[in-house]
Amino acid sequence: MTPAGFLLGGVIPIICLGLGKVLMRASIGAGAPIPVNLVLVGSTVAALGWGTVFLKGAPLPGFPAMGFAMAMRASWTLAIACMAWGMAVLKLPVSVVAPLTNSNALVAVLVGAIAFAEWCDLNLPLVMLGTTLVCTGATVIALAK
Repeated sequence: MTPAGFLLGGVIPIICLGLGKVLMRASIGAGAPIPVNLVLVGSTVAALGWGTVFLKGAPLPGFPAMGFAMAMRASWTLAIACMAWGMAVLKLPVSVVAPLTNSNALVAVLVGAIAFAEWCDLNLPLVMLGTTLVCTGATVIALAK
């Protein structure tokens, strides 16, 4: 992996997604109801997305591409709502929610390996080792409360 790929595909998303969970907790703690939180997050995503389209220019894709993008956002919204519910109603701390939800990488690896035939390019023993470590780490941290 190139340094640019590591930075753009790893470091920056890690920092942003990690801060996102902390900011979600702060928003809920400041009194934002879950539905309002979702509207504000969605509006921000839409504004940044449309701003990028206007600045950079982009043709509108076909319906399959838009459908996949909308399905991704629906899936993401459900995940955000569940995390917010866990923090607001169940009083789960960020230190428990974050490791558990970061186990989502396992779902992405599995589905990506099958749907896009990425398994051909994977070192399966290392993937299995990494999967075991991720699951173990998430479980240990979740049991810490």
